[in-house]
Amino acid sequence: MPKIFLKFNERVLKEIPLDKPRFTIGRKPDNDLVIDNPVVSGHHALIVSEEGVFFIEDLGSTNGTFVNDAKIQKEKLKNSDCIIVGKHVLIYQDEIAAPPPLPKETESHTTMILETAKPKEPVKAAHGTMKPVVVGGKTTEKGGWLTVVSGETDRKEYELTGRLTVIGAEDTATVKLAGWFAPKNAALISRRGSAYFVSVPEGAKKITVNEEAVQGQKQLHDADTIIIAGVHFQFFLK
Repeated sequence: MPKIFLKFNERVLKEIPLDKPRFTIGRKPDNDLVIDNPVVSGHHALIVSEEGVFFIEDLGSTNGTFVNDAKIQKEKLKNSDCIIVGKHVLIYQDEIAAPPPLPKETESHTTMILETAKPKEPVKAAHGTMKPVVVGGKTTEKGGWLTVVSGETDRKEYELTGRLTVIGAEDTATVKLAGWFAPKNAALISRRGSAYFVSVPEGAKKITVNEEAVQGQKQLHDADTIIIAGVHFQFFLK
């Protein structure tokens, strides 16, 4: 029987058999898998069986559902697929799937490995392409950083290393806002490839980028100014 493994911070929390044709995932208690985290929507995603094949479908969630780092609307699941829901990871395991064949030591196989070792092209942003940085002869993409211009936070600068950065006063937030009236979940910054997007969580107040209100989500660019719950940030790529 196919199953999923729920992981958080590389730790397996539970193993769940897919023993029903529809399996819902979300923050509300009426889901089959309840993930009590503010970055997860009330009804976030659905795993459904269609003629013996399992699919993952996003249910219009605020922050999206990802399979192997690609944002999806509906995607057929394959053995060992990695599903991202908020900050949690679901590993799909199909027990009847055959193990992959061992590679043959042939010239064609060697060529294939060399081809796949080429660096991927960076994602093009709306105002141009993010330029890679050359370090020690190797090409690496620039990473995102937030600098606090004014306002109360626990640090003055943050490196955005994860797929999802939570900004707010809650204990699990990456960027922690201080002050009596700081909202628990004020904003989210997600990384897709080399591009960064800021979004407004459910129930959060207005945030602005370069003095323009964000509707849903907005892609960030180098030197953008962001105001979140009265705190002024500047976004950098370096």
